[in-house]
Amino acid sequence: MLYFTSDHHFWHSNIIRFCNRPFGSVEEMNEVLIQKWNDLVGPEDEVYYLGDFSMAARPVEVYTTRLNGIKYLVPGNHDFCHSYNKQSRTPERHARWIQQYQDWGWTVLAEQMLLTIPDLGEIKLCHLPYALSFEGDKYAKWRPQDDGHWLLCGHVHDKWKTKPKMINVGVDAWNFQPVSHKEIVRIIRGDMGVNHMG
Repeated sequence: MLYFTSDHHFWHSNIIRFCNRPFGSVEEMNEVLIQKWNDLVGPEDEVYYLGDFSMAARPVEVYTTRLNGIKYLVPGNHDFCHSYNKQSRTPERHARWIQQYQDWGWTVLAEQMLLTIPDLGEIKLCHLPYALSFEGDKYAKWRPQDDGHWLLCGHVHDKWKTKPKMINVGVDAWNFQPVSHKEIVRIIRGDMGVNHMG
């Protein structure tokens, strides 16, 4: 089975308040997120993680091995191996962080990419949504351009679940669980209707 998810923010206590997550502590949040992942994902399943696993390095090292599946990372701005992140502002540091994440159990992919998934064809993956129309967007350089592909993204947390040609796979929109490719196919094909929230 193939899954997509993003934005766990392991060990980020403020995310509980920012996104109104129903946890009494960051420790509880971490354990529930791990359990909800492992309840769905088996050891042989593939998970495409669309960024912002944690804002610190130690949780990446500790929690990656506790999560089932073969894990692919499309980095987000809070991941140290993303070119936006201050930890990766030089090519040498960027390469070092990519290697570090791979040593911890991830296959690090491009920050924007196309993926062919069963029963659907090509979709675009990126942590960030398609380019916005307002000025002063600090992520403008890193946002994908809308070329007609459906985009799976994260970053927006609980602001919306779907928009035209975009699906937010972040845990705040999906009951803190990964999303199966079958669910993605259902949404895109319109079998359940696309709910344009937000």
